[in-house]
Amino acid sequence: MKKVKTVILLSFVIYSISIWGCKKETTAPIETIPSNLFPLKVGNVWYYSGYEIDTAGAKISGTEFNSSTTIIGQIQFQGKNPFVVIDSFKYANRNIEVDTLLVYLEGNYLYAWVDLTGMVGIPGFEYKKWVPFVKAAGNLNEPYTILSLDTTITVNYQGQLLPLSIRINITGNISLKEQVQTPAGRYDSYKFEALTTGSVSVGGVTLASFTSKNYIWFSSGIGPVKHETPATRNENGKRRELVGYKVS
Repeated sequence: MKKVKTVILLSFVIYSISIWGCKKETTAPIETIPSNLFPLKVGNVWYYSGYEIDTAGAKISGTEFNSSTTIIGQIQFQGKNPFVVIDSFKYANRNIEVDTLLVYLEGNYLYAWVDLTGMVGIPGFEYKKWVPFVKAAGNLNEPYTILSLDTTITVNYQGQLLPLSIRINITGNISLKEQVQTPAGRYDSYKFEALTTGSVSVGGVTLASFTSKNYIWFSSGIGPVKHETPATRNENGKRRELVGYKVS
């Protein structure tokens, strides 16, 4: 009787192994970045309401503002035909602030013109270049380099010539797909993350260093529906959410 039980048990084990062995392996489908995350056409415009946020991401009362992003034209510039994008911000009791961005789509990236010359503000330093800003094709969560700068210039400090090392690195990533709630509605969106790190040093001694993050949520066929810059210990963050748009 014991021998019969043993044979039955072995038969069951062999059968179970054969069943599991014949099962096909399944893998989750790879999420890809959809096309047309930022519809580029003259006249397209996006309207936002915004406010500043603290380090916990909470709204800071009294910091509300309105903003808009408008594609106003297309020009020839530095060998390309970029679209001219105007970002305007209107705060209560403040003048309107305006930023200009030049962008064009080529291959798998939305390129942007970057000019760090005035931002860095160091005599003798110059950096102007087209960079791959937002990835427009491929798989999600594949970080890429937007900008990588490692240069040394000579500066005159109190009559002494010193080597000044400047390092700036910006990485981008369309990290995930998620639904985002805005005043204009709820959208299936793709989260773009940009991480900026940098330092300035003399003779191996770091004089200054910085790190910043920026996020933009894009919805295919609609464009940017939300922007966010997290707060730091020294500066409030900023959040903008879509209230309306006109895209053709």
